[in-house]
Amino acid sequence: MKQLEEQCRLRFEQFKAMLSDEKRRVNLLVAIGALGLLLLAFSEWIPESSTPEHTEPQPITEATQQDYASQLESRLQSLIAQVDGAGAVEVMVTLENGEESIYATDEQTSADGSTSVSHVIVSDEGLIETTQTPQVLGVAVVCEGGDIAAVQNRISTLVEVLTGVGANHVTVAKMAASK
Repeated sequence: MKQLEEQCRLRFEQFKAMLSDEKRRVNLLVAIGALGLLLLAFSEWIPESSTPEHTEPQPITEATQQDYASQLESRLQSLIAQVDGAGAVEVMVTLENGEESIYATDEQTSADGSTSVSHVIVSDEGLIETTQTPQVLGVAVVCEGGDIAAVQNRISTLVEVLTGVGANHVTVAKMAASK
C-alpha cells in the first residue's frame, strides 16, 4: 500500500513539475483542446439511434373528421341506449369544421411601447400549443321511445351536456317500425 502511495506521489510531483513550465502547460492545453475538437467531429458521424425521428403532423382530412364523427356517434349511441325507455337507438352527428391547431406565439414589447406578436418556430414548423377537436354542429337521435316526451327530454339533456350544443341543435325522433 505504501508503495502505491509513493508511486502516486511521484507521478503527482512529475505532473506538477511539468505544469510549472509555461510552454509545456500551453502545449498540454492545446492538445486537450484539439482532442475535444476531434471528438466533436467524430460525434457527427455516430448515428443518433436514441432520438425519435421527426414526424410530420398529419393534415386534417375529411377522413379524420369523419372518423371523429363516427367515434362520437358510437359513444353517444351506446350511452343513449342505456336511457330508460329509449330502446333501439341510431345517432348522427354533424361537425361544423375540422380539427383546429392553435400555435404558440411570442409577444415582444419594444422601448417605445409597441408590441409585436410572432409565432414560435421549431424545426421549420410552428409550435402547436393545443389542438381543438371539431365543433359539433348538430345531433340527431332516432330511437324506439322517441315519441315519449320524458324520454326525448332525458336524451336531449344528455346530448346537450356531452356535446356542448344547445337544445336547438339536438333532435330526438321516434324510430319507424321495421318491416
